[in-house]
Amino acid sequence: MKIFAIICLFAISAFAWPWSSDKKSAAVDSAMIQDSLKREEFKNLQREVDALTRIRLQKADSLEKLEAEHWRKRYNETQLTEEHQVETRELDGRYSKLSTDLGRVNEEVQASKDLTTDAEEKAKSDESSYDNFNTQVKLAVEKSIGEVTGDYPVGMNERLLNLKKAQNDVDAKSPNTHAAMRAYIEDLLTRHELTYTQSAGAIHSQVGSRPDVNVNRLRLGTVFLGEVATDGSADGLGEVQALLRSGALQGKIFEWNNTLPAELAAGIRTAVNDVNSGAESATASNATVKIPLDVLQNKAVKNSISDTKELTFKEELQAFFKKGGIVMYPLMLVAIFALLLSLERFLLLTYRGRIGNRFLKKIHDLVSAKRYEDAANLCLKKESSLSMVLFAVLNKAGEKRGIAEKSLQEALLREQPKLERRMGLLAAMGSIAPLLGLLGTVTGIITLFNVITEVGTNDARVLAGGISEALVTTETGLIIAIPVMILHGLLSEKIEKVTSELYVQSTSLLNKIFPKDES
Repeated sequence: MKIFAIICLFAISAFAWPWSSDKKSAAVDSAMIQDSLKREEFKNLQREVDALTRIRLQKADSLEKLEAEHWRKRYNETQLTEEHQVETRELDGRYSKLSTDLGRVNEEVQASKDLTTDAEEKAKSDESSYDNFNTQVKLAVEKSIGEVTGDYPVGMNERLLNLKKAQNDVDAKSPNTHAAMRAYIEDLLTRHELTYTQSAGAIHSQVGSRPDVNVNRLRLGTVFLGEVATDGSADGLGEVQALLRSGALQGKIFEWNNTLPAELAAGIRTAVNDVNSGAESATASNATVKIPLDVLQNKAVKNSISDTKELTFKEELQAFFKKGGIVMYPLMLVAIFALLLSLERFLLLTYRGRIGNRFLKKIHDLVSAKRYEDAANLCLKKESSLSMVLFAVLNKAGEKRGIAEKSLQEALLREQPKLERRMGLLAAMGSIAPLLGLLGTVTGIITLFNVITEVGTNDARVLAGGISEALVTTETGLIIAIPVMILHGLLSEKIEKVTSELYVQSTSLLNKIFPKDES
């Protein structure tokens, strides 16, 4: 507005100035104009002041409103702050309570975890212990099954069936260890009951090679079991057999013996028949009878009551061979081969190593007569090492001594290996025999200890008997090796003798043909 008023004033002055004639009026006009301008400016200023006042008032109102709003908000904020503080205090209390509860819950959870871990470990330990126990029961049952076949034969079928059922129980997907253990203990009790009880009665049995024979049986624990056939065998008296402890190396603990001496057989027959007939009284002649009781549980009773008979040489040899086991077969082959080899070497040395005095006399007579060709032809008629060596010298009689010596050396080198052939193999046979015997002994002792481990023994005689059987192969190996080494020594000595004679006779003939050295 100010600028517009100033522009209007200048415009008026511009239009008025050229036509004014009076400077005074111009000054008045100028003053009036200035006054008008100032008034106008004042008005403008007044208007601006009014506007500013209005603006100020508006601003003041706005400020008051803002101030009121600020204080209202401040009040609200205070209220909110107080409410927040109250809620914060409540939340802090709740948080503190929840923290305490959470800590307690965490402790309970950790305790539960610890209890769960302990329970799992205990469960695993119990499961492992159960598995170990089940394995131990399984091994015990399997061991019992393996021992039953070599144990006391009474009730063997029932024991095998019960133990086989127990084995199936422990091998099942869900093992029934309790039932298997009960069956195992019942089997032990059954076997224990056999040891301390006695029984008598009629039964079907096998006597010798005859099956399903009606017999009367008397059992006294596990130390005596006798049977008497009721089929009229043994001249109508009934064949008698007793179950005896064998003590065999192969683990056959018990075996039947029906070759008892007549006196013992009669005593067993009387005792068994009296018990089974239920006789309440006996005559004076059979008031007391003798029966073989294996109290020591060894094979001494068997040896004392067996009906001994003299064996032929062939039977003794077969029994001896059987004791040695499978190693006796290679030992037999070594013995046969060494014998054949020794015989072949002896015949060859006898044939090719012979030295005839008449033959040597003829050769020297022909050489003295300078009939070298006839002497050579005579050597060709004899197939011996000496004739071949002498022929080599006579064949070069017309040559120089050096050539004859070379021919002689070649002949000696050809004949000596023929005489010594296969002597190293014969010596090897003499060394192999005791080694095979030792192998058989070691194998037998291993078998013995395996049997002792499986079935056990309370008899030192069984151990000594098993070792003695194992030593049979060593004895056999030495029996073979000693003669073979003696034969090897004798043949070696004969070879040395023949070789030495070859050198002596050939050198003597060479010196006779070539009395002087020739260049």
